[in-house]
Amino acid sequence: VSSFSLADPSAKASFLSLTTATATVTLTPTHKLPAGPAKALKQASEVAVGETIWLASPAADTLVQAPVLGIASVEAEGLHSPLTKHGGWPIVDGVATSYNSAAVVARNKYLVPLVESVCPTLGRLVVAATNPKAMHYIDGE
Repeated sequence: VSSFSLADPSAKASFLSLTTATATVTLTPTHKLPAGPAKALKQASEVAVGETIWLASPAADTLVQAPVLGIASVEAEGLHSPLTKHGGWPIVDGVATSYNSAAVVARNKYLVPLVESVCPTLGRLVVAATNPKAMHYIDGE
């Protein structure tokens, strides 16, 4: 995860829990995730029971489809926006999610490491300027 990722662990919000046979992911209704055979990006609120979402399969080192078996509304704490350091779908609770379009995610494979290495402070200032909410950064791999 990039150091440009944002988190507000104490924020209270409404979430949707999407459940498959092997995973449950809890996302804000507007959080994006790839769905269906073409991995079209949808907001969590647009995903329906029976539609497929993509799960991480570490054994196969790939993503596999799984149908959504249930959707529940929940209230919880913690807002997080993970930005992957080297491109790819962020995996949350075993489920592929997205912070932007597939093209932007692919571009970030090259852009994010460059910006982090050249000028991490400037990069954080840009993030802060475009997202004025008080958020904490997530640091780490």
